[in-house]
Order: sequence, then structure tokens, then C-alpha cells
Amino acid sequence: MKRIIAAISMLCICLAATAGGRYPSPKPFDRGIGKANSLFIPKGSVGGGLSVSYSSYQFGNGTDDAGYKMLFSLLDNVYADMQSFGIAPYLSYFVADNLSLGLRFDYDKSGFDLDGLDLALGDLMTLNVTDMNYLKQSYSGSITLRNYMPIADSRRFAMFAEIRATGSYAQSESYKVQDGKKYGTYQDIYKGSLSLVPGLCCFVTNEAALEVSVGVLGFTHQKTVQTTNQVEVSQMVQNNGSFKINLLSVNMGVSVYFQTGRNKPRR
Repeated sequence: MKRIIAAISMLCICLAATAGGRYPSPKPFDRGIGKANSLFIPKGSVGGGLSVSYSSYQFGNGTDDAGYKMLFSLLDNVYADMQSFGIAPYLSYFVADNLSLGLRFDYDKSGFDLDGLDLALGDLMTLNVTDMNYLKQSYSGSITLRNYMPIADSRRFAMFAEIRATGSYAQSESYKVQDGKKYGTYQDIYKGSLSLVPGLCCFVTNEAALEVSVGVLGFTHQKTVQTTNQVEVSQMVQNNGSFKINLLSVNMGVSVYFQTGRNKPRR
């Protein structure tokens, strides 16, 4: 019995050796991640840019006003003004090839004035809202770390991934003026977040580039202190994380990059 077991074992070893000789083990597939790509922006360069956004709309200018088409059929007799404005300057320094460390400042202001609105919930129930106002201003500062990945070794087109650590402060108020007196709610909003912002970069000249980015991942801590009619005070703390494309955070801007140090062009 022992001789039979020994013979079977030797046969298995010989077959394994033969198979190993005929079919060598495959080498691990390497995607090249982490290897040096083509140089897109050299170390020592300084980049800066600015993005600006503005929008304004009026509802209720006529029976065929496009604003009505943007709202639900339950709403009628809408008369309102809406505006939003944002500006974001930023500055970065390339600590390595295609890798930058930067600072960013954002200022956003939005307002909504509702002169009149009828909400029809049925034939017997209609609500009317008039003279409601909302205003919000926010200030935020961010530390950014951005890595560029050239597309097909291009020196004009590249993708980038940016990590932002942001702290912000905002003030908002919603109020109604009645008999010459102002009634409403005032909020102080403190917010800290860590987010991932991918995007695309395209150089239109040797120094100037157009960029577009959108937030997809973020972790946020927010504290809101609310005061109603200057009497009632309440607080709310909110923590959340999200992994989705936020179309409201789409950002377009113009950046300028200058080479410094040993990479600076000689004349």
C-alpha cells in the first residue's frame, strides 16, 4: 500500500513539473499606476486663477413666462426675483512634477425675493404667500492638493484629482416685512469639509488654461445657530458623507501657470 501511495505521489509531482514547464505562470498585469507620466506642469511652477459665476431670473413677467414651466403645476401667480453670484480666486505651487499644493478662497451670495405665490392643493384649499425674502452670504477657505494626469501623454489636455480641506462661515436670513417691522430667522452657519474634486484641464496658450471640475465625494460637519425674531435661539449639528456627482458644484475657470527657478525660460 505504501508503495502505491509513493508511486502516485511521484506521478503527481512529475505531472506538475511537466505542466509548469509547458505553461509558465503569468506575470502580474501592470497598469503603470505610480510610474512617471509625461511632464504636464514642471516642479517649481506657480499657478493662479479665478472663477466667477452670476445668474439672475425673474418669475411672473407674463402668461408665457418660462419661469412657470420650471415650477410645478400646483403653483400659480408666481412673482419673484432670484440672483446668485460667486467668485473664487486660487493660488498654487508645484512641489513636484504634476503635483501642486494651493490655497483657495470662495465667496458666494444668493438671494430670493418672493412677491407673491399661490399654492393650490385642491378645489377647496389654496394657500397664498407674499413678501418673503431670503439672503445668504458665505465665505470659505481651502487647502488643496492636486495631481495632474496627462491624457495620452499630451501636454495640452489632462485630467486632475484635487483634495480640498475647507472651512467656511455663512450668514443667512429669511424674513417678512409687515407693518414696517421685520420678522424672520437669522442663521450663523459653521462648516468644515473634506472633498474630492476631479476635473479636466486644457491649455489654450503656453501659460493659460481652461478648467472644469465637479465635486463627487465629500465629508461634512456643519453647525447652525438659529435665532428667530431675535428671541428664540436653537442649534443644529449635522454630519454627512456623500459619493455622487453634484451638478450644483460644477465649476469653470481660467488659470495661468508660470515657470520659476531652474525651469524658468531664459531670454
